[in-house]
Amino acid sequence: MAPVSRGIPRKSFLATGAAAVAGASSGAAAFAQAGDTPLGGTVTIGVVAPFSGDSIKLGEQIGNGVRAAVNDANLLRGTLDKAYVMKTFDDQNLLATGLVNAEFACDDPQVIAVIGHLSGRITDAALRTYNNNKMPVICPVSSYERLTQHGFGNILRLTAKDSTEGRLAAQYVTTKEKPKSVVVLYQDGDYGFDVASGFQDQMTSSKIVSTAIAFSWDKPDWDAVVKSVTAKNPDVVFLAGTTKDMGPIFAHLAVVGFKGPYYASQGFFDPATIATYGSAVEGLVISTSMPPLAIAPGAFRIRNDFERHYGPFTPLSAFSYAAAQIVIAVVRRTSAVDRIAVQRSLAFGTSFDTVVGEMQFQNDGDPQNPNVYFYTVANGKWKYSSSAFPSSFIVK
Repeated sequence: MAPVSRGIPRKSFLATGAAAVAGASSGAAAFAQAGDTPLGGTVTIGVVAPFSGDSIKLGEQIGNGVRAAVNDANLLRGTLDKAYVMKTFDDQNLLATGLVNAEFACDDPQVIAVIGHLSGRITDAALRTYNNNKMPVICPVSSYERLTQHGFGNILRLTAKDSTEGRLAAQYVTTKEKPKSVVVLYQDGDYGFDVASGFQDQMTSSKIVSTAIAFSWDKPDWDAVVKSVTAKNPDVVFLAGTTKDMGPIFAHLAVVGFKGPYYASQGFFDPATIATYGSAVEGLVISTSMPPLAIAPGAFRIRNDFERHYGPFTPLSAFSYAAAQIVIAVVRRTSAVDRIAVQRSLAFGTSFDTVVGEMQFQNDGDPQNPNVYFYTVANGKWKYSSSAFPSSFIVK
């Protein structure tokens, strides 16, 4: 299985989550107000995201998440505590602009950590710049596989990476369906290969017959795909792709009588899945790193306060809020005043309580024991089903 890069930076798929509608903008992307001059000094957190251009609404969701966490921290600080401000850098979700703004963030001596970018590929391209400048990077929303493979030691990723999601999805399918044969579909484009690889590896280790079928991203031959799928007579079909690119498969497989069950990666956790395909996706189960915050008691106050000020607490906003919580927690625990001290503290492997659950990180920056959550299309709506691992964070 070999992916073909299209040269276009991939957005995070949390951006198209079922709850990921544009949050209300809080105004110009600039500084969050810290209030009166603090005796303990100020700490500046950089946010590199698209604050103009085609992805501005997604960038504002990231900005609003950090902004809300900063404001909440400042409301609770004592006289001698540090105050927090955020400074935004507009990368327009473009590679060249992202690299330039990574330099800008590193050149600002007040910035002790960066939260961003929206695109995993842009983050990946900018990592060497951040590493050379001893800048810690908290990547809130990207599952892009390569982010944590460089060994730089200056990045934390909050979501499960693609191969991990695929592996956990395969475990869930095995438990729920007990299939004898499965097919996983992926395209030769920018997304899907790593999810499919993780899924396939787990199925192989579980001694379940699994066939990975690749097909063209730009010119899909749906008849050939259907022929390849039906030849394997699968009990389950797993879709490692996106609604926009792979969604037509539902109608094509329905013609030959296949009715599922279907499982899919987080690229299908999109309002367009139900809006476009309606009853054809009833029963579809998807996996995602986004927990069901509506039944997470620890997130209740934060979620309600956020929605009063900014609108829906989207996955982008929730994970960006959590990223800011991690930086703030490090500063409070260690009194870190510069980026080197923050980076050293992040490497200690301590746990952090965040709005999306408790987090602890491996040496490579990926979460320890990452969890994914499963949602089902039921009566034309997304409904939370279960999680890969039991979690005390949510109540069901």
